Amino acid sequence: MKQLLLISSFLFCISVVSAQSTNNLLNPKIDDYNLDFENLIPNTNKAQVWFTKNKTNEISIETDTVQRYTGKRSLLIENANDKPLIYLQSGIFIPSKYEGKEIEIRFHAKFKDVVNHVDFIMRTNDEDNDLLQFTNSLKKRIFGSSDWKEYIIKLPLQPETRNIWFWPTLYGSGKLWIDNVKIIIDGKDISLAKVKENYNPNVKPVNYGQNSSTGKKVKVTDAEIYYEIYGEGEPLLLLHGNSQSIKAFKKQIKEFAKFYQVVAVDTRGQGNSTDLRKGNLSYNLYADDMKTLLDSLKIKKANIVGWSDGGNTGLIMASKYQSYVNKLAVTGACTNPKTAVSENTLNEVRKAIEALRTNKDEKSKYQVKLFTMLLTEPNITSSDLKNIKAKVLVMAGEKDMILETQTKFIADNISNSKSYIFKNASHDVPFESAKEFNEVVLNFLKMK
Repeated sequence: MKQLLLISSFLFCISVVSAQSTNNLLNPKIDDYNLDFENLIPNTNKAQVWFTKNKTNEISIETDTVQRYTGKRSLLIENANDKPLIYLQSGIFIPSKYEGKEIEIRFHAKFKDVVNHVDFIMRTNDEDNDLLQFTNSLKKRIFGSSDWKEYIIKLPLQPETRNIWFWPTLYGSGKLWIDNVKIIIDGKDISLAKVKENYNPNVKPVNYGQNSSTGKKVKVTDAEIYYEIYGEGEPLLLLHGNSQSIKAFKKQIKEFAKFYQVVAVDTRGQGNSTDLRKGNLSYNLYADDMKTLLDSLKIKKANIVGWSDGGNTGLIMASKYQSYVNKLAVTGACTNPKTAVSENTLNEVRKAIEALRTNKDEKSKYQVKLFTMLLTEPNITSSDLKNIKAKVLVMAGEKDMILETQTKFIADNISNSKSYIFKNASHDVPFESAKEFNEVVLNFLKMK
């Protein structure tokens, strides 16, 4: 249950980022974060800069002039509803524009008649607003009533940190007061922190997969394939996995586009690509789609990076359309589902298909087709692998759902191949181990 609540908190903060621009949330002087809650939104009793979640009249997140630790006001989060799953948040967004290696937030809190618990949460995000680090105060459950007490939470400031969130949270009914907030960078108050020389507040994440400035479509048999192009140089085709889209490679596109012309694709029927075909899906069909796409872009030879289903497609392309593939890097690819994964994994897919069959909407019907392909495809033979002439990098996570024997089988049957296993990583290597994955792939592509 605790995990579900924390996930809800994550999702809420992400929605705040997407709903409001950074400049709307915060446009302060270096030390103007309204940490004493004295600055109010006009005609309200609510603190400026601090975001809130307040959906019913039973929930109140405002400032209080009666209960306070110092100054004239404190922040009060109050809930008169006794439903334990209701959570109430107020928080602050801090751009990571300061030089330093650690951020520390100190504050005083008081709470009364808290039935469930309170929590104090901080996280750092990268430029895509994805989680880098997370910490909270729940080493033990905090509930009931308590007078003013100081709390301290800390997180490292990694070089890729783009923003920091701090939000006190009340779960269930009760009252929670926050006051005397201090933000510390490397032991010094944030008002004394030095701003990074290269900090640009106007940089916004690229919305990969929904970028109208570069996105286009090409017609293939019974479908339209959506793609986006970034960077210049040798063509590099990115192929995502089952039920994914271009966005799956958001940790790779920016880095790869520094050296290559990245062609990121939504496979047919996924993302922004369409599919009018009535029959079953296959990786051979996907490979044919990619050949048509490359032909339409007048690309005679491309490097390919494929993840999961994309890796399967890449192997087929390298065998079936040899002249089109320069180098191929695959992660979590397989040749046959019966030998690639455990029977338990296949049973989980079968259960998901049966659950989807109870739905009558078109999206669920198409999802059945996608999952069914996981049970029946691919059917790549050792002869197909031996037919591959391109240099191939075969990768997988140490804890990948693809069995180690399958990864080894692929590498052993391709004459010009090398393998790499990511320690402590699962099937989601490009996201879980993005930095290492990018380095490994780029080193392979640059190798003569």
